[in-house]
Amino acid sequence: MAEPTQSKFGALAQLVGRNLDDIPDLPVFKTPPPGVYTFVIESCKQKDINEKAAIVTEYVIVDTIELNEPDEYEEEERVKAGDKFSEAFWFDDPERVEQTTSVLKAKYGGFGAHLGTTNLLEILEKMEGLQVKGIIQNRVDRKDKTKIYPQTRDMVVVA
Repeated sequence: MAEPTQSKFGALAQLVGRNLDDIPDLPVFKTPPPGVYTFVIESCKQKDINEKAAIVTEYVIVDTIELNEPDEYEEEERVKAGDKFSEAFWFDDPERVEQTTSVLKAKYGGFGAHLGTTNLLEILEKMEGLQVKGIIQNRVDRKDKTKIYPQTRDMVVVA
C-alpha cells in the first residue's frame, strides 16, 4: 500500500483544498454613484489605518432608489444589492476631534430615538444591522484627485 503523500501546504491543505464553487467570493467594495439608496449598516468599529485612529462604518447596498444622473453611469459603474462601501472618520488630529464628533452626531444622531439612547457611543455600538434610507454623495480626496469616496447623509431608519 502506498503511503499518502503530504501536501507542501501542511495543515493549511485542508482549508484550501476545496472546490472554487464552494469558496465564497470576496465582497465588492465600490463607491456608489450619487443618489438615494437603502443600505444596511454592517459594522461600525475603531480601526487603525496607516497608524491613524479612525472609526469606520461599513455598509451593504440593499437597493438603488434613484440616481442623481442616471444617464451618466454605465451599468458596470452602478452598485447592486450586496455591494459594500465604507466611511472613515479620523481621530488623528487633536485639533479636529470636536469637528469629527460633530460630524458623527449629525450623521448618526437621528438613530438615537430608534435605538433608545442619546449617547453617541451607544448609538455607534447599537446601529449595526439597521437598514436605512439615505443619500450617497461622492467626494474627491484632497491629496489625490483620482480617489473618490462615498459620503452618506440624511439617513433615516427604514421601519
